[in-house]
Amino acid sequence: MSESWDVIFREMLDGSISTVLNLLKVMVPLMILTEVLMTYNVVEKLAKKLEGLAGIMGMSRNAIFPLMVGVIMGVSYGAGTIMEINSRNNLSKKDMMLFGVFIFMCHGIIETGMLFGIAGASVIVVTLVRLLLAFVVTVIAARTRWIRNLEKQQQ
Repeated sequence: MSESWDVIFREMLDGSISTVLNLLKVMVPLMILTEVLMTYNVVEKLAKKLEGLAGIMGMSRNAIFPLMVGVIMGVSYGAGTIMEINSRNNLSKKDMMLFGVFIFMCHGIIETGMLFGIAGASVIVVTLVRLLLAFVVTVIAARTRWIRNLEKQQQ
């Protein structure tokens, strides 16, 4: 009986170490890429080009930069960025809610795409479907009565 527990424990340990090593294959390059993108303001330049999409989604142009950071880098960076931007120039409640809807559905596109890729999924298909679905749901949410009421309350 003790040998079977040893085998089970050894397999659990090997599986855990393998999973951690696979995560490191994704996370270390991602951390390096994050620093490069932030250093050269790539995300900010991309956000300026996507201001039209913000209008379609019912967001102001102030919300597009934190949205792009959240989509590309993940929830942690996105939340930190939106908190910092909100302290400098207040985002409306509407922008915050729509940001939350989009980020809930589609965050950390690079990290998640790499993880799905390791699992054998098509990174391009998974990424495009997530972006499209998040976009459509956010556009629909922007047109709901509840979101419009948030906008009226702030005026």
